[in-house]
Amino acid sequence: MLRRTALPAAVLAALAVAPAQSQAATYGFSEQQASMFSNPLYQALKKVKVARYIAPYDVATDARDRATFQRWYDAAQASGDKMLVSFYYDRDRVMHMPSSSEFKKQMKLFKAAFPAVESISPWNEANKKAPGRFANPSAKQAAGFYNVARSVFKGKEIVALDVLDQNNVKPTLTYIKQFKKHANGSPRLWGLHNYSDTNRFGSKRTKAVLDAVKGDVWLTETGGLVRFGGSFPYNEQRAAKALKFMFKLAKSNKRLKRLYIYQWHGDKPDAVFDAGLVNALGTAPRPGYTVVKRELG
Repeated sequence: MLRRTALPAAVLAALAVAPAQSQAATYGFSEQQASMFSNPLYQALKKVKVARYIAPYDVATDARDRATFQRWYDAAQASGDKMLVSFYYDRDRVMHMPSSSEFKKQMKLFKAAFPAVESISPWNEANKKAPGRFANPSAKQAAGFYNVARSVFKGKEIVALDVLDQNNVKPTLTYIKQFKKHANGSPRLWGLHNYSDTNRFGSKRTKAVLDAVKGDVWLTETGGLVRFGGSFPYNEQRAAKALKFMFKLAKSNKRLKRLYIYQWHGDKPDAVFDAGLVNALGTAPRPGYTVVKRELG
């Protein structure tokens, strides 16, 4: 658990081992609510060019999910933001893992319905373990979904594998190694959610993933934790410090080409997870927003 009193020393130590070498090419947000795009606070961030959405893999055929995504899709287009969509489980069958043929059918329908999406991530946080809560693919299954995406979305940017760093990064590295055995070709674009490094003011997990893969890495989801269970109790100032470090880390390696900040809207005070830059209504900025605006304004 991170101790608040150790933050300043931890920040200085981390910066010492992660000197800035280059600037992340592109910044944006991973956010589910379409209202972000029309928010004046969002529109004040001039350097934002990309946006990410996490959709059920069957979003094209589920009327409820499709309507929600359609609003986001239309708003992102109107804003001029390039879109990355990451897929995950069917919300009505959370423990069901689709076959390659089922996944391919849904990807073809998605491509036909939403042709303006430029980038695809076949499965969100593929290595995350959540027994009894929802299904996640084995490394072999994740590679199969990547192979399908390559065949369906020709000409699009495909994030081969989207992984969570986790406090102990070793299982993540094992998952990547197993994935590469079954992936077609030589993937050159990878996704990483480096919450552990960002909020513990470190760099070893991000560096380990960079060492494990070839090509570019997008930080497809990262941010300052306002609250996360008992490990990170509610603290907006701590989250702002983590966001400041997040940008330093993103500039530490020229292979880190994109950064998607999660997330725009905050949650209710008793939420288990909250990384929002503004309050739940989108009407008031938190301290983290000031950090981001300084970088992107």
